[in-house]
Amino acid sequence: MSDKLRCEIVQDLLPSYVDGLTSDETNEAIKDHLADCVSCRDMYERMKADETSAEENSEVMEKEKKEKKEINFLKKIKQKHRLNLMLVVVILTVFFAAVYYHQTYQKGEEMSADEIDYSLQWNSNDSQLNILGNFKNANRGYTRLIGEEDEDGITHLKIYSSPVGSRHPNQFVAGYSKVNAADQVWLGDRIIWDQGENISKMTSDLYQAKTPYAGDAVAVKTLADTVGVGNHFGAYHISLETSEEPYDCQFIIQYPMKGEKKEKALEQMKKDACVMLALVDNLGSVSWGYMMTAEDNNGVETLQMTAEEASAYVGKNIKTCGESPKALQEMLTQLDFITDEGFYVVSGTERDENYNFRIVIYYSQQVNLTDIECRFGITSSYEMHIGTVCSSVMYWEQEKHPEQTVITVSPDRFNRTLTDEEVSKLTLSVAVRDTSGEWHEVCEALPLHAKYGDLLKYTLEENGEDGYSIVKK
Repeated sequence: MSDKLRCEIVQDLLPSYVDGLTSDETNEAIKDHLADCVSCRDMYERMKADETSAEENSEVMEKEKKEKKEINFLKKIKQKHRLNLMLVVVILTVFFAAVYYHQTYQKGEEMSADEIDYSLQWNSNDSQLNILGNFKNANRGYTRLIGEEDEDGITHLKIYSSPVGSRHPNQFVAGYSKVNAADQVWLGDRIIWDQGENISKMTSDLYQAKTPYAGDAVAVKTLADTVGVGNHFGAYHISLETSEEPYDCQFIIQYPMKGEKKEKALEQMKKDACVMLALVDNLGSVSWGYMMTAEDNNGVETLQMTAEEASAYVGKNIKTCGESPKALQEMLTQLDFITDEGFYVVSGTERDENYNFRIVIYYSQQVNLTDIECRFGITSSYEMHIGTVCSSVMYWEQEKHPEQTVITVSPDRFNRTLTDEEVSKLTLSVAVRDTSGEWHEVCEALPLHAKYGDLLKYTLEENGEDGYSIVKK
């Protein structure tokens, strides 16, 4: 019997041989047969190649399976991050919306006293100061009133507003119950109450302009401007004498005095001097130097008022008149700077026919406006503001016509008499407020080229998207 294996047997054993499942003895017999048999050897090579390919395919599949698993894991991570990001965006959106709502509608924006039309009521039973008011901007509504007392016992009030709405009306009544009748109360940067008295804006402005030193040129000039020296007399210069007491403040008036106007001007100088002496602690006198007209023999004259003379003029120690807002307001009322209601009285507004002219502004009743403001100035080497007229249209002097309304402005609205030269350099600035509460600038410093006796006519027009304009008729 031959030891060599037949081809049939070898071919049957090859699968096990390729997989390494045969014994050593069988392996040797198969190797001997393959060495001599070409057909079986070819079959073996094919089977071995197929096995290698299968292994490689298996590795590839395993790799792909692993990669797919990793991709699925990354997708899950990415999806999770996307959800987290969306959650963060939602949280931030809600947070900022809440902050905006709180800041805009609950906390609101602090309003200055100049932005509010208000009156005060004192309730002695509850020791409460009530503020009855409305915002000048019709788009603002009342939010809240807060107050606090400082170390000097002064109450500071703040009024906040938000966009107007049903919960935030434009008109409001706000009360603060921690006020005693003798307290001093501020609304923002303005004193509004002192020792049981309503304090006017002018009183508040003057009291805050008070200075202890006559040598403080800036403070003294600020006070003089607040008093209205420029409004009363036109351009002026200040000269301070502080080398020795009594300290003196001299005003050099560039505006010449005219006839009977001179007496009124001299009386106004005395009143202005009283205010200066009351509010500059160590000021001893106020002097005035003013030019005369030809009919008064030309030249320069002077007027001086000492602190003693001012005390005699007001009937009390002039230095005590500036000790408190209440005392100051009593003196201002006595000197006709303000009325008992607290409104500023512009002195020197009387005009005769020789010192008069009119500015007439026509506008169609179809024009969309609720308020109009006219500002007058004098253009020269310097700019001088000589008056502002601002009111609701319904309160103006009006002539009703079928299709138009006439608004008349005369020089008695100004804060002093103008010279012929100043009238020729007079400028007009106009602003209007529409029914939505928004102000629009119509013209800025429009030269009028006016003279006494003139009747100047203008037409106010609304030009759609272009806004408003004013043209001479």
